[in-house]
Amino acid sequence: MTSSANPASIDWRDLRFSLLVGVVFAVVKALSIFYPDFRIGSNDVYLPFFLTLGYMLHRARREPEKLESWGLTVPTAPAAWAAAFGLLVLGVALIAGMSYGVGGTLSFDASYPRHMVDYFLAGFTQQFFLCSIGLASLAALPVFRGHWRLPLTVGLLFGLAHFWTPAKIPGTPIPLQMIGVVPMGALASYYFLRYRSVVPLSILHAILYVLLSRWVEAYL
Repeated sequence: MTSSANPASIDWRDLRFSLLVGVVFAVVKALSIFYPDFRIGSNDVYLPFFLTLGYMLHRARREPEKLESWGLTVPTAPAAWAAAFGLLVLGVALIAGMSYGVGGTLSFDASYPRHMVDYFLAGFTQQFFLCSIGLASLAALPVFRGHWRLPLTVGLLFGLAHFWTPAKIPGTPIPLQMIGVVPMGALASYYFLRYRSVVPLSILHAILYVLLSRWVEAYL
């Protein structure tokens, strides 16, 4: 089992690369929105993924230890897989509850698994920047030392980022999606800091995103 020891310092090279990929993705996304004739569509995930893959391979040639710090080569212990399965069950339960609250129905289409596989590249890229770089960098700051300071902060920030969603809990200004985003963001952050394994989180991301988009966002 991998410990949650904090890295010694922030890797500014990782952060600069994150900014570059963010700019590239924003440009590609803008082209897909404002120039539909380009027919980029869902293909906007490929360029960020291959840029990320190239960066990982380039750095790993000179610094193989980076693969471990990014959570790519750390062996996933049985306890880590069990914890990931627990997060999956919790996430599905939260999304199913929201689906009943919004649409009053729950269904499973045979195309869901294919969409989950298709979304894995996008999910992996996001988890790499959110966890392998973002969380690892923030964990190096003294203010976030401790088991739950950083995960709780991330969960709250994720919640605020979803505050714009239109579906509200009846009688309150609280968006429905925050019910799931806040605890899942905190628990997923804790998972990475505890086990340093990004692949299980990428799998969870792909599964839960497809269910969220089909079971909840389709009704909003």
